[in-house]
Amino acid sequence: MGTTSVRRGVLAAAAVSLCLLATACDSGGSAAAGGGSGEVRTEAAPGGTAKSAAALTRMLVAPADLPEYTVEEKFRKTGPEQKAETDKAACEPLVRAQARMPLGKVGGTAGVAVLGKPEPAPADASEDEKLDALRQSAGRKGTTVFLDSYAGKGAEEAFAAVKGAVTACAGGYTAFGGPKAVRVEQVLPVPQDPAGDESLAFRLVLGMGDGQKTNVQFVFVRKGDVLATFEVLSLLGDAPQPPKAVVEAQSKKLV
Repeated sequence: MGTTSVRRGVLAAAAVSLCLLATACDSGGSAAAGGGSGEVRTEAAPGGTAKSAAALTRMLVAPADLPEYTVEEKFRKTGPEQKAETDKAACEPLVRAQARMPLGKVGGTAGVAVLGKPEPAPADASEDEKLDALRQSAGRKGTTVFLDSYAGKGAEEAFAAVKGAVTACAGGYTAFGGPKAVRVEQVLPVPQDPAGDESLAFRLVLGMGDGQKTNVQFVFVRKGDVLATFEVLSLLGDAPQPPKAVVEAQSKKLV
């Protein structure tokens, strides 16, 4: 692989990461005409109490659960100022997932990043080999795992909202926020082994221009009043999946 194409892939990936970060943090943008914005609404049924962030933190995968990975604490903003804006209201749950926002009203949230251990290039490697090692390292950024708890039937409603959006938004949509819009060209269902009470997986195909694509894959697992979100971003245009070991280890800890 040539130096130019490697650099281009890394730079394109960086652009996507920055744009998605802006979507998550910018609260002042406005949706395009005809679009929808606001939160995925979930209603708490009487008698249900959501788990706290501290309780969820104890349920997260830890280094002892995944000795072949590095596990780091991960945070996200959950305040009312966080908005998800899109040209298709039905796609709002997917935009929130892209922007690492919780779906609906959560009682607690906690997260980690599970990172593969990269293999550095040899000291005597050529420039192309070093860039290729950088490319491979970027492609193994790892899996982000978030746990959210809900009161009543909130977790079921949030899961149903995501499932419906995967079907309704198969042909793509545009997410707004930050310096530029993010165009999702396709939403593709992905086979997923059963986990928890219900689970699903899907892939977002993002157009980067110049014929390049970037893929973001999600797995959602609901167990009782807890919804687990697994996300892996490909910076290389391929379609990676969250490691099976990570999904299985986390799913076993959901109660």
